[in-house]
Amino acid sequence: MATISGISSSGLSFSGLASGIDTEKIISGLTKLNQSRIDSLKLRQADFVSRQTTFVQLQAKLFDLQSKTNALARSAGSAFDGRKAESSDSNALSVSAGTAAVAGTYNLTVMAQARAHQTASTGFADPNAKIKEGTLGLRVGSGTEVTITVDSKNNTLQGLADSINAAGTDIRASIINDGTATPYRLVLTATRSGVGNAIALNNNLNTGTGVDIDPAATTVQAATDAQIRLGSGAGAIILNSATNQINGLIPGLSFNLMQADPARSITVTVSNNSAGVNTAIKDFVDSYNAIQDYLIERTSFDKDSGEAGLLLGNRDSAQLSDELSAALSASIPGLSTSTNRLSSVGLTFDEKGKLQFDSEKLNKAMSGANGSTLADVKRLFGLTGSSDSNGAQFVFGGDKTRPSNAGPYEVRVTSPATRAVAVATGTIGGSITISPPDNLLLLKLNGVLSTGITLDPGTYAPETLSSMIQQRINSAPSVNGNLVSVGVDPNGKLQIASQQYGAGSGVSFGAGSTALSTIGFTGAETSSGTDVVGSFLVNGQTELATGTGQSLMGASGNTNTSGLQVRATMTTPGSANITVTQGLASRLNSVISKYLDPINGKFKAINEGYQQNVDQITTTITKQNEMLDEKTAQLQLRFAAMESAVNQLKGLQSQLTSLIPTMSFNK
Repeated sequence: MATISGISSSGLSFSGLASGIDTEKIISGLTKLNQSRIDSLKLRQADFVSRQTTFVQLQAKLFDLQSKTNALARSAGSAFDGRKAESSDSNALSVSAGTAAVAGTYNLTVMAQARAHQTASTGFADPNAKIKEGTLGLRVGSGTEVTITVDSKNNTLQGLADSINAAGTDIRASIINDGTATPYRLVLTATRSGVGNAIALNNNLNTGTGVDIDPAATTVQAATDAQIRLGSGAGAIILNSATNQINGLIPGLSFNLMQADPARSITVTVSNNSAGVNTAIKDFVDSYNAIQDYLIERTSFDKDSGEAGLLLGNRDSAQLSDELSAALSASIPGLSTSTNRLSSVGLTFDEKGKLQFDSEKLNKAMSGANGSTLADVKRLFGLTGSSDSNGAQFVFGGDKTRPSNAGPYEVRVTSPATRAVAVATGTIGGSITISPPDNLLLLKLNGVLSTGITLDPGTYAPETLSSMIQQRINSAPSVNGNLVSVGVDPNGKLQIASQQYGAGSGVSFGAGSTALSTIGFTGAETSSGTDVVGSFLVNGQTELATGTGQSLMGASGNTNTSGLQVRATMTTPGSANITVTQGLASRLNSVISKYLDPINGKFKAINEGYQQNVDQITTTITKQNEMLDEKTAQLQLRFAAMESAVNQLKGLQSQLTSLIPTMSFNK
């Protein structure tokens, strides 16, 4: 016979049933409806989680498509702006091209390579030979002199080399073995190449019992500038550089001079990077089709298994697919029929809505076989612009820049940008002689203080002098790309002009410039530039713009010109009309941004909607579990009371039964 075995935190425990009734089975049956509700809620919650996960995965694929689309949609730096440069002798002259490079052919000659100054001492029989003590001052070009102290701790050839290297100077020291009777020599090498970076020594090693040493006893290698020539004949352009890396000679091209041969001409060919465009479009097609495959798989119905895709009938996924294809199916107004739609450049949709890519047709469009150009193909895909004036050119547009469908945007320049031009106080004569030590310039260009420029000694005519000064300034490593133009104004005064425009443009002189009086400057001359000032006019409404240098940028809150950048090179106030065209990739990018925007994006709303459903069901399940636990506990208590009553009745029955024989005997 069953009894109650005890009470625990989870309720009453039964080891059997006094009544013979299966109490737990009855309780389970009575609470089955509650448990069924909970199980149903969990299934519904799992469905929401699965759909939420599906959209998260879809979002990741859309991010990938956005990246691939941006490579085609950008106004500047897109796949269509890529350039390829090839050298006819890459062992002598290597070249790389940036987006600013213009397609064409250039003939160049490497006249000389830049080399670092290198000196050597006389020979010693032993690298640990004892040398004289004292101090050794070291300087490269116009840099700061560093003093090395030699005493009993480092008064050997090797000790001096180690001390120089430990001092952190612009000179490296090494001990070489030339194989002679006294083979060990101290060699000093400047870390910077160029004539202006020669090693200068202040040798005061003259005490003690060691051997005299002159680290500059022999010039192993003279400091030389690199020299490259563009073109040939009297009109050739020659550029000198302190390094073998040449930037700025031809816009967008960087050269590395590796072998000099004044008698050999090297051809550099710059062309559009059609292969890069093909790769970018193929990557875009693959990414687009990956989304379509994902949606097709999850919105289809399998007749054989009777299973439906998780997103079958889902309006959000259907709308996304429709908007993506619609953005790519339109034609672009203003373009010729040879390049105004995807099909004209080899991209078509198949019956499943996926893109098919014909690279041969694209190559024909880019090469001009159909009367089109690479620029036309770029306009088909990207956000591009054109101007009716050379004084204001479209640079790029942002994600919120709108196409000028209703008519061009008017650019109004009320104050053109200026650059810093420092003009000498005094005039220079017809013949100017430069000689040390009065040949040092310390300049602050565009906020950057140079370490000094050494002018080449000699006698110059004004035009030759200005050319030499410009070359020495622009080739100085410390100038760091802050280039200048140097010339003589109509009054016979030398002027140094920064090539940078805007408030960041500046030219001034530093204390210690010993060459100033020779070339007409007092040192007090200084000049600063100003930023362009202007605005945009759209349909009669003014939209604000911010000027930086010669760049005019539409304010972020503008309705039409937000992010629109125009380069205004006009020298007097004026206006120009800019026509902005939004290509297919740019349109697609707008659709993608609408879904992926982290604040107001549709995917954010979809994810939050599913998460809200999941959270609500979690709350409901928690309440249902609490109700189930409470109902189960109540039933357990009631059945426990019943079992106790049944036990008591059975005990009374046993007592009564035991009295029956006695009562019969007494009778």
